[in-house]
Amino acid sequence: MSFADIPFNSTPNFKFQEIIDDKADCLTSTYQFDCYKEKSGRLILISPFFDIKNAVDLDYHIRLLNLETKEVLKKLEGHLDRVTMVRYFQDPSNRKNYLVSADKRYSVLVWDLTDDCTNSEKIYEVSPKYEAHIYSCLLIFREEKMFLATSSIDSNNPTKVYELELHKSNQNYNPVDLRDTNNCSVYFMANWYNEQTGQNIIIQNTKNKIIFTEYPNNQTYHILETGEKYPYNQAGIVFKIRGEDFYAHSCTYGLVQIFDLAKKELVKKIEIGGDVHLYSFVFWNENYLLLNDCLQRRIIVFDIFDDYKVKSKVLCPEMYFEKFIEKIVHPVYGESILSVGIDWKIKLYVNRSLLDDNSP
Repeated sequence: MSFADIPFNSTPNFKFQEIIDDKADCLTSTYQFDCYKEKSGRLILISPFFDIKNAVDLDYHIRLLNLETKEVLKKLEGHLDRVTMVRYFQDPSNRKNYLVSADKRYSVLVWDLTDDCTNSEKIYEVSPKYEAHIYSCLLIFREEKMFLATSSIDSNNPTKVYELELHKSNQNYNPVDLRDTNNCSVYFMANWYNEQTGQNIIIQNTKNKIIFTEYPNNQTYHILETGEKYPYNQAGIVFKIRGEDFYAHSCTYGLVQIFDLAKKELVKKIEIGGDVHLYSFVFWNENYLLLNDCLQRRIIVFDIFDDYKVKSKVLCPEMYFEKFIEKIVHPVYGESILSVGIDWKIKLYVNRSLLDDNSP
């Protein structure tokens, strides 16, 4: 289970608490950091490191931090250029923890985080022949195998899927190109497991459309057009309501759409007026969708059970063109939000509904 799957019990309403990290790279728009909980209970923050000095020294690494104490527990070294994304996954069959990361030199590394992050190690490395940044990667687990999907904003390169046999590092990496992804700039990827067919559906936010591809049979499941008016399908999230699976996506300049995955139906289209930049989603309390508007420095709260109406727009003045948010259960403050912007700072926003005015 990732933090994206954790339901919370309160109404979301946030205030800035503190800066967790001030040297977090934010080169792209999706998955610029991630979090997970170890078996020991420690909450680990995964953060690409960047500052000007280290760029000159060509020191590009990923830090694993104890989120409560901010102590750096481990440096993951192996990238030869700025890290463009990090993303945590857990194998549901054995609950082992993995990390996938990518860099500007188009190398993708897979890390075994083990039970104690201080023992983490690189287990796979692939180099998709892309000509632009890798914006998103996925790990999918099926029958003792790990599948790695990689995508780029280079429209000349299709999404690739690599089959990686667990516990076997010496392999010939011959990727499969996903159908219908030629001539597509892919900004975000998600995964949905279709219980009826036993297929994984790889969801790709591309320019003007969302492509749903069945894997491993590599057949097109559905294509959702978004049109020229809203070309940049930047963010997405798979979530479950009353046993039914949905996909929410947003276009940078003001469109939100809710898609019923099983029925292949668009159930809601929302246009956010004004000058907005919409970047990443959070699913909260099985009742709300949170979406950050980095231009207006706010978090937009949609009430799922009130026809996705905007419940509130929580202003967060400390945000500085925030491109990514994620929810956590902080060991001190409880249900909270982390964000990162182009100021390289990962910030903690605590939930007012759990705290009184005299809280620290």
